[in-house]
Amino acid sequence: MRGSAAKKRRNNMRIVDLSHYFDNDMPVYPGIPRPLFKDIATLEENGYGMSEYRFINHTGTHIDAPSHHVPGASLDDIPLERLVTDAVVLNFTEHERGAITKAEIEPFLERIKPGDIVLINSGGYRYWGTDKYWNGWCYPDAEASQALLERKISAIGFDGPSSDPVETTTYPLHRIWLGAGCLIIENLTNLDQLPERTLLVVAPLKVRASNGSPVRVLALID
Repeated sequence: MRGSAAKKRRNNMRIVDLSHYFDNDMPVYPGIPRPLFKDIATLEENGYGMSEYRFINHTGTHIDAPSHHVPGASLDDIPLERLVTDAVVLNFTEHERGAITKAEIEPFLERIKPGDIVLINSGGYRYWGTDKYWNGWCYPDAEASQALLERKISAIGFDGPSSDPVETTTYPLHRIWLGAGCLIIENLTNLDQLPERTLLVVAPLKVRASNGSPVRVLALID
């Protein structure tokens, strides 16, 4: 019976990939070196395929550990239960691009449970690969961030490049989130395909003492 129930659940499940592709022409945060993906052996010429990948760990869809900006946990310190958990999607697609205030975040707070991953859907992912991507998303300001942290969330996710405006040099919002032990997921996509609440799987590379990692982020929707 257990196997039948599990198979039925899998057959009824829809999986939405919230990660962008990695490639040589992908957008990178200003100042980050470009990635490199190249074949060093091919099936046709060598009888096997092998490739070389070079990229900074905060490239593309990725997760920040507290140790990215403050003395704190690295990704290998984070319990897996914080990476496979419920996510709640907050819809800010009609919001002006830029900061979200505490007053604007307050109507959403009662939906958020301890341990949730909060995803800010601002529609910013639609501009991936264009100049507008770098200012075409929304993020909670300092007071709104504190209000979300009081809900004891596991992580905050963005369909834009950062939890701070791109022009910052001090990253104050990163320090608020990471200083509280909250993980940050950046450069998400397809948030418009999610219900208000869903199960999320966030899978970073298993690297010791990692301050961040590319992630495959999957929403499992019954």
